[in-house]
Amino acid sequence: MNTKRDPPKAWQDDLKLIGERLRDQDLISPEQARTLASLADQFEQLAGYDPAMALSLMATAYSAVEFERLSRQQAQAAGMLAWVQSALPLTEEQRALLKRRLRERFGQEFILRVEIDPSLLGGLVVSVKDQVFDGSVAGRLNALSERLRTAVEEQRSPALELQEPGE
Repeated sequence: MNTKRDPPKAWQDDLKLIGERLRDQDLISPEQARTLASLADQFEQLAGYDPAMALSLMATAYSAVEFERLSRQQAQAAGMLAWVQSALPLTEEQRALLKRRLRERFGQEFILRVEIDPSLLGGLVVSVKDQVFDGSVAGRLNALSERLRTAVEEQRSPALELQEPGE
């Protein structure tokens, strides 16, 4: 590869990485992620053919991402942003189902902000406005552990607690 192509190749790689990170963090829609990936795939060729066109496309892509970011900030301020923690990335079908259930429960559309947290083991933790719904495996195990601890404490005899050790 000659040095004239190195900067476009670097831009191409950076674009792909940016698109993946934005999509993983649910900061852009799947359609926007596909558009960025397509632009990244064609960037080196476009830059070699028409550098001004390549830069114009990049500015347009950046504007779309910035618009999406501002829209999410506005949604968060309006209480329309749902924070979701998941052990694994959500499929498009799972995202659609979650959005539908939130719409049914709260009567409004939500934008999902998904974070991956393997420590949940499975399931989801969803925070909407001031409510938290913990349907994670880790949350259920913690709740079970707490119930068992409480049950054991309730079963202890008060007389045993009053005795000194060794009596």
